[in-house]
Parts: sequence; C-alpha cells; structure tokens
Amino acid sequence: MDFSPPSIEQRILPQNTEKNYQSVFHILNEVKTAQTHDLLKRKFSSEFDLVLGFKIKKIEETLRTHALQIKSDSFFDEWGPLLHDGAQTWVGLDFQILQSTYHDLYQVFDHIKPRKNETIIDLGAGYGRLGLFLHHFYPETHFLGLELVKERVEEAKRIYQDYNLKNKEMIVSDLSLLSELPVGDFYFIYDFGSDEHIRKILNLFKENPGKTLIVKGQICRRLIERDPYFSAGFKIKKCEDVYVYLT
Repeated sequence: MDFSPPSIEQRILPQNTEKNYQSVFHILNEVKTAQTHDLLKRKFSSEFDLVLGFKIKKIEETLRTHALQIKSDSFFDEWGPLLHDGAQTWVGLDFQILQSTYHDLYQVFDHIKPRKNETIIDLGAGYGRLGLFLHHFYPETHFLGLELVKERVEEAKRIYQDYNLKNKEMIVSDLSLLSELPVGDFYFIYDFGSDEHIRKILNLFKENPGKTLIVKGQICRRLIERDPYFSAGFKIKKCEDVYVYLT
C-alpha cells in the first residue's frame, strides 16, 4: 500500500476541474515551514513548477539534443559552450540543482524583507523562479531577471503572462558583456557561468557600492572569499546555503 503524501497537483487540482490560479499560488505558503532536507525542497519546487505549467525538462532535453548534433561525442560540461558561443550555461545538469528552491528563497527574503517599489535583479535567472516567488510574497516589488538562454527566457515569459505577473520581467542578456549593473536594490547571483564571467560581475559591484548582494553557488562563494573587498565591507548573513552581503 502506498502511504506517500499527495503531490501538489493532487492537492490543487481535483479530478475534472480546471486549474484555479489563486489556489496554485496559495500552495507556496507551505514554504514558510522550515524544511531541512534538500531533496524534499527540490521535490516541492519541481512539483510546483509543473503545476504552474513549466516545460523545463522538454526544453532542456531539446537543448541537449542540439548540442549533441553539433558534437556527438561531447559531454555535459561542453553542451552549454557549444550552444552559446563558449558561455557556460549548464545545459544538461538537473535544473532543480541549478535553481534555488522556493524554501531557500523564502528564508533569504524573509530576512531582507524588500519593501514596496524596491527592485530585485537576478543575474543568471534561469526560468525566472525568483520572479514567481516575489509575485506571491512581495507583489509590490519590481523584478528583472537576466538570462543568456533565450529558450529559458521565452518559457518564463509565457508563465509570467499566464499568471498576469506585474512589474516582473525577464530578458535575454549576456552577462559577460555587461559594462554596468542594471539599476536595482538587491542583486541575486548563482554560478551562472565561468569564473571569468562571474568575476567580472563581482568587479562591477566594487564600482557600485551600497548594494545588497545575495549569493549562492560554490564558484561565487570561492571568488568572494578570496576578495578582501567583500569580507571587509559587508555584513554577512547565511540563510540555508545562500549568503547575503549587506552594506
């Protein structure tokens, strides 16, 4: 006998009924309850994305196929660079690993509590999960997600339109070409590419003091820990496996 708990879809979508958008986002309130097991957090986030209507698996598999058509004997760490002019876009990795879970986002933003009309910038935004989170918990904030892979941006825009998100935007952007940071109050960065490209973005923060930096990922953390600018000029708060650098 199967005693596993019902999935999010089973709880939200009774048989033979249409999706209720309000009920869909209401289920996000479950992330207020602390969850320590990463696999359970990823499972919740994956199920919630599916209920929203995301087709992430199909899109990532299509990208993988295109990369293999270019070079049939390539490995996963080559697929992103093959498709995107040398940029590491992590095509082929489990996207639940590459995106912050909704639980982790709640822990971080419950700490910093962005106010009305403040702007959150996501540098390497993937499928725009942060924008969806902010839509529910901080609807009066502004969000701008920058992502190099146009297929991911197009999918995020489709979901944003389906749920009528306000002041939440995704755009295609090559972060390695940025000469200045977009105007914002909080900046989220999560191992979006190579050491060189991430280091360039971090250097832009030195030219724009007074910003709050939210960091996740081994590459970002390693580069920051080696830079005395960040250890000397910031208050550091750890929320789950995300670090907040406050001026």
